[in-house]
Amino acid sequence: MSVTFGPYRVCEALGIGGMATVHRAEIDVAGALYVVALKCLDQELARDKTFVRRFIAEARLGQLLKHPNIARTHEVGCIDNTHFIAFEWIPGVTVLQLGELARETGPIPVYITLHVITQVARALAYAHELCDEQGHRVGLIHRDIAPSNIIVGDNGVTKLIDFGVAKSTLAHVNTAVGEVIGKLGYVAPEYLKTGKLDARADTYSLGVIAYEMLTARRLFEVETVEAAQIKRASRMALPSSINPQVPVELDRIVMTTLAHDPAKRWTTPGELADALDAFAAAAGLAIQDSDVAAWVTHEFGEPTRQRIRARTADIESDVELSLEQAFARVRARTEDAG
Repeated sequence: MSVTFGPYRVCEALGIGGMATVHRAEIDVAGALYVVALKCLDQELARDKTFVRRFIAEARLGQLLKHPNIARTHEVGCIDNTHFIAFEWIPGVTVLQLGELARETGPIPVYITLHVITQVARALAYAHELCDEQGHRVGLIHRDIAPSNIIVGDNGVTKLIDFGVAKSTLAHVNTAVGEVIGKLGYVAPEYLKTGKLDARADTYSLGVIAYEMLTARRLFEVETVEAAQIKRASRMALPSSINPQVPVELDRIVMTTLAHDPAKRWTTPGELADALDAFAAAAGLAIQDSDVAAWVTHEFGEPTRQRIRARTADIESDVELSLEQAFARVRARTEDAG
């Protein structure tokens, strides 16, 4: 079953967050059927201007962001008082799903991790330098670099998604005192301590993901800010001490990314990408998108995808789940949190 939303035929639910729900949807354009990821703002939350501003800021950022490793924004609008963004549909698996498989079968191959992290670092380097239509830097910081927001496509291309909580000059939204934006297991230590951050915080988050991909272990599995601060201050084992396949030079690159002091990290994600490219070249690793695609195809057959998706899904993928039902779930979660 499906429901109609303007020109879109809305199919199964993909995920639900604190302010929006995402469905797979189809749209007919000049006789050709296109698949998109349709993100809709909860109608109840749309009564609050703060949520609307955040959503509109995400939509505007999406229209500005044009990079091969960032999901494209196809359309932005409002239908029946529901704000929506139609994103590029990316067949593939998230790094969160890769991590689940790795915890079953062992660490992700080094060459796969290199390719994924390098492409996300390039995407971040571009995003951090993003300018608006007048050529002014928007000061973009993603703030939610996490495994669930990175998709490794079936074609081997990695894409960064979800700029919904990004900080920029386009989003004039104040963060409440003590509020932590992003996932506790991935946010930078300086942000936990002071509430302040710059673009190096995104690089740190990417370093956590690299560490976890190389070791098949969570680095900071915490539930409170206090626990997260304690964990960040603890000594970290080198990835190679957990996975002997990790070369010493790659240890150095990853641990530089994870430096507690931002001044000791890579200055930009572009520097991190350059370091990874140099390492790959020195190691004789000429990694192509096609190599990653072949690995994803081999490791993630449909039975494996279904099992891993069921384990990592925020909500079940139910083809009969309507937009109204999804919104009801958002409201219920909001009320429970209140």
